[in-house]
Amino acid sequence: REGYFVLPPGIDVCGPRMRHFAPYADIMGAEPAKPILKDAEALAKSVEGVYGPGEKPYLAYNLSPSFNWDASGMTDAQMRTFCGDLGKLGFVWQFVTLAGFHLSALNANRLSRTLCGDQSMLGYVEGIQRPERNEGVDTLTHQRWSGADLIDRTLSTMYGHGFSTAIQGEECTENQFGKKEEH
Repeated sequence: REGYFVLPPGIDVCGPRMRHFAPYADIMGAEPAKPILKDAEALAKSVEGVYGPGEKPYLAYNLSPSFNWDASGMTDAQMRTFCGDLGKLGFVWQFVTLAGFHLSALNANRLSRTLCGDQSMLGYVEGIQRPERNEGVDTLTHQRWSGADLIDRTLSTMYGHGFSTAIQGEECTENQFGKKEEH
């Protein structure tokens, strides 16, 4: 209808196409309809030797959030080893599209509920700040991540040292988190 030649879906079609394009690609992948290890095996097998005897191409796999992983037919044990199993097949780049989107939405929802609920700011501290500190997450001291050093250097160039609007002053976030925590 749209003027495109319609190919039948499936691994049987993907493998030969990937073999054809292999000389022009550093990494190849196909997005399956469902996360089925046997399909990934078939795809990996179909491109074996494409660069020469015993040579395996680099393969990519989208661990898609569009899959309903709980309805995929895999057990928790199979899901636990899925990425490692893909790696053994040559899938060297495994990624979750929109992972940040889902993670941000979930955490924004959780934070909103705690801030508006009984916990108030304690919900933020227990749910975000303390886990960041305990797990050594660099963004706990977020000002260097947000460009504060660049802004301060720019303002210092313009106004000289000791200007009153410095972001990285004595009481900045970076210095506060070096202090002993009390709760």
